[in-house]
Amino acid sequence: MAQQTSSTSFSVPQPWLGAVIAPEAAAASGTAEELIAAALRHPIGTPPVRELAQRMYRPGQRVAILIDDCTRKTPTAQILPCVLAELAAAGVAQQDIAIVAALGTHRPLTEDELQTKLGAAAHGGYTIVNQPCTDGAGFVEVGQMSSLQGGVELPAIPAQINRHVLEADLRISIGMITPHLDAGFSGGAKMVLPGVCSLATVDAFHLASAFVPQNQLGDPHAPLRRLLEAFVARHAPLHFIVNVVLGLDGSLCACVAGDPIAAHRRGVEEARRVYGVRLARRYPVVIANCAPYDQDLWQSIKGAWAGDLVTADGGTLILVTAAPEGNSSYGLVPYYAGIDPDLLRAEILSGRVADAMQAATGVLWGSLRRRTRLMLVSAGLTAADAASMRAEHFANVEAAMNAALARLPAAERAGAVAVIPQAGVVLPIPG
Repeated sequence: MAQQTSSTSFSVPQPWLGAVIAPEAAAASGTAEELIAAALRHPIGTPPVRELAQRMYRPGQRVAILIDDCTRKTPTAQILPCVLAELAAAGVAQQDIAIVAALGTHRPLTEDELQTKLGAAAHGGYTIVNQPCTDGAGFVEVGQMSSLQGGVELPAIPAQINRHVLEADLRISIGMITPHLDAGFSGGAKMVLPGVCSLATVDAFHLASAFVPQNQLGDPHAPLRRLLEAFVARHAPLHFIVNVVLGLDGSLCACVAGDPIAAHRRGVEEARRVYGVRLARRYPVVIANCAPYDQDLWQSIKGAWAGDLVTADGGTLILVTAAPEGNSSYGLVPYYAGIDPDLLRAEILSGRVADAMQAATGVLWGSLRRRTRLMLVSAGLTAADAASMRAEHFANVEAAMNAALARLPAAERAGAVAVIPQAGVVLPIPG
C-alpha cells in the first residue's frame, strides 16, 4: 500500500501494514472568522480583551502582544487585527503597543516572514520586537526559581525576560496548541517561557527535561508544564491569550481565549479531539514521518515522541524527515544524543556541558534509544549525523523497513508495520 506524506512517499506491502496512525478529519463549528470572533466575545476566565484593557490601561502605559515565530502555523495575520481593533476601541494608543516575537531559541524572523506573520500590522505604527535570546541587552533579570525534577534538585532558573514584555502593563499572547514533547502541549504560558526569555533561562528550563523519565507528549499536567506556568505566574503573568487549534490540513478547527491556564486547558481538550488517535496496540516497526515540523533536526525530534508511543518495547522506530535546514543551529545535538543518558545527566549536573539545552535533548534521545532501535531516513541529515546519534541511516523508507522486518521472525511480519504520516502533531493515545 502506498503511503504519501508531506515530505516523501513510500510503499508498504499490504500484508505488512498494521495501521495508519492518523486522526479523522476534525470538524469546525464555524468559519475561522466566526471562531475567532466568538472566542474574543466569550473568553474563558477573564473579561473580554476590550474590557480588560479599559480596566488595566492608561495612556502612556504599555501593552505587549506576543506572537509565535515562523516554525508555527498560527494564522496570526488573521487574529492580530481583531485583537488590535479591540484594543483601539478601548482607547489604547498604537505607540503604546509592542508586538513581540516569542522566538525561544529560534532565529529572528526575516522581513518577509514578519510581513506574512503580521499582515497589515507590519506597517501599522506598532513597535515590533524581533530579538534573539542571545541579545543580552534586551532582557532583564528579576529573580530566579528553583526546580526539583525526578527527585533531583536542579540549578535555579534565572528569570531573564524580554524587557518589552516584562515592563508591559497588559500582556496578551497569540499562539497555537499542539502536542508537545516536553510541556505536554504547546500554547498558553509557554509563549513566555521559553518564548521571550534569554538563552540562560531557556537552557536552565530545558535542563529539567533530562530528569523526567516518562514520555510527556500530550500530558497537560507534565512536570515542565507545571514548572513554566508557575514561573510565568510569578515573574511575568499573561493577562489574556488567544490560542487556536489547527487541523492537519492547516484549517482552523477551534479557538479559545481568556485566562492563560483555564482557556489553555479548554484548548487542550480541542487539541486532543483534533490530534488524538486511540491505539489498539503497539507495533514492532513504526514509520514516523516528522511533518509538519521537519525543517531541521531540532524540530524533527518531535516526531520521535509520537513514534515512541506507538513502538513496542524493543521494536524499531524509523524517523523520516526532509530536514532541508539540516542540523540548523543546534549542532551539538547529534553528539549529545550518542552519549549514555546516565553519564550525560551527571555531566549536566556538574555543569561541564557546553550547552545544557542540547544536552537535555541528548538525554531524551538516549533514553529513547534504550527502548527502541532507531533508524533515520533523511536527505537533509547525513549518515554522519545518524552515526553520532547511534541511529542507522538509510537512503529510503523501503530499505529501512525491510531491514527492520528482517529482524522479525517471518511469522510475525504480517501487520507489523504502523505508519504515522504526520508524527510532528499527532497524539497517539494508548488504550
